[in-house]
Amino acid sequence: MKKLFLFIISFYIFTIIVFSQEENKKVEIYHSNTLEVTELHGPDMKILVGEVEMYHDSATMFCDSAYYNTKLNQFEAFNNIRIIRLQNKNDTVFISGTFLSYDGNLKMAKMREDVIINKDSTTLYTDSLDFDMEEDVGYYFNGGRTENGEDTLISEYGYYYSKTDELFFKDSVKIFNPDYSIFSDTLKHNLDNSVTYFFGPTEILGDSNYIYCEDGLYDHNRNCSQASKNAYLTNNEHTIEADSLFYDRDNSYGEGFDNVTIRDTLQDIVLKGNYGIYNEKTNKSLMTDSAVFIQISEADTMYLHGDTLRAHVDTAYIDGDTIIYRIIRAYHKVKMYKSDFQSKCDSLVYSMLDSVIEMYYEPVLWSDKNQLSANFIEVKIINNEAKYINLTDSSFIISQSDSVNYDQIKGNSMKGFLRNNELYRFDVKKETFVIYFVKDNDFLMAINKIECDSMKIMLDSQKVDIIFPYSNPKGGMYPPFEFVGEKRFLDGFRWWGEYRPHNKDDIFIWRREEE
Repeated sequence: MKKLFLFIISFYIFTIIVFSQEENKKVEIYHSNTLEVTELHGPDMKILVGEVEMYHDSATMFCDSAYYNTKLNQFEAFNNIRIIRLQNKNDTVFISGTFLSYDGNLKMAKMREDVIINKDSTTLYTDSLDFDMEEDVGYYFNGGRTENGEDTLISEYGYYYSKTDELFFKDSVKIFNPDYSIFSDTLKHNLDNSVTYFFGPTEILGDSNYIYCEDGLYDHNRNCSQASKNAYLTNNEHTIEADSLFYDRDNSYGEGFDNVTIRDTLQDIVLKGNYGIYNEKTNKSLMTDSAVFIQISEADTMYLHGDTLRAHVDTAYIDGDTIIYRIIRAYHKVKMYKSDFQSKCDSLVYSMLDSVIEMYYEPVLWSDKNQLSANFIEVKIINNEAKYINLTDSSFIISQSDSVNYDQIKGNSMKGFLRNNELYRFDVKKETFVIYFVKDNDFLMAINKIECDSMKIMLDSQKVDIIFPYSNPKGGMYPPFEFVGEKRFLDGFRWWGEYRPHNKDDIFIWRREEE
């Protein structure tokens, strides 16, 4: 037949046919059961049928049949397609699908229907894949799924960079793992180190917590994440926010850097600072670097600062019920501010079971014009209001009468009572001393000095009103000229005015040069 050129090869073709002078550029046929050339398709079109094997640029392709245009260096392959791409001695990519269109000059493969890419322990499934053999980059655009160990990654669009072992996903990206799920707009996954990088709004959902960020990474080998840009972690009881947030899922451990906030959503308390730690297993928190504890209240919010703040949960068995409560510990250069009272000390413990604040080492508490000091101070708070104050060992109450004189009460121990956030009574016990300056329209009339074993003092508008001495009181009213200089001060007197915080920002200032 003049119009039909037919070559039938009934047996295997073992001879390599090269269709160009540039052997490294042309596609090579390694095998086919039959090879046909027809007048209809022209002499440049080779029709290969049965166990087809072709080779080009370190890639070997197998299929059931193919149309190969030797002039254009292009072919189309059909059914049971397999491509083996050898990148180096220990690095091979396997690609399979139903239909393949390949341009040997551009080294571009377009695979369609039931496409699978496999490399090492990673497998990609999609229906439409374009693969650049020159750059070793694959691209899918109609939905894809990648399985890597326990992780399954799903997205609408994706790139596979074979040389760098990276996957780039975009549009409705999802990662499913038995322990967590990740939802993102854009991310990159490195197959070599199993690290996922986020480049947009991202959510990480675990069994007991939720992480949000707009930039960061997840290390699947270490099972931990590093989140930034509007990053926060939340669970049933706490929320952690930070400029940069690290979370170790295996150990349930979170670490925040810069502008850190740990919020207790159940008890409405907050820890803030520039470095914070939270352990979900132990329910313990730590905050340093401008650390502040905030107890929120509609009436009066409390602000507490220390070089280091620690919070943990404890339990108590009361009346047949198990009570869970929080304990706050503050260490070194501790200051507290509320509108009704302020304090300073070296260390502090706040138990929220009984709402008791314990202050240690040179503690001082200010309530309106009164300065209270002792070796140990305890404050009882009810409904976010101080109700009574215990001062133990070397106790002092001092208020400034004028620029040079101070009303003073001294005793071994004292208990002060508050009503509507104001001190109205003090019980003073053991070795009690009082120096009180009696005035008439700011004119000093006399000095009242009393010494006894114990006494009760009533206050009106935060000022001493009535003194009830017990157990053989000594002293009385004296003219001012009899008490000059050091005689107007009780032993151990100290005015701590330069330490007093006047607003919530002052808690970060330990001491003023002048007051």
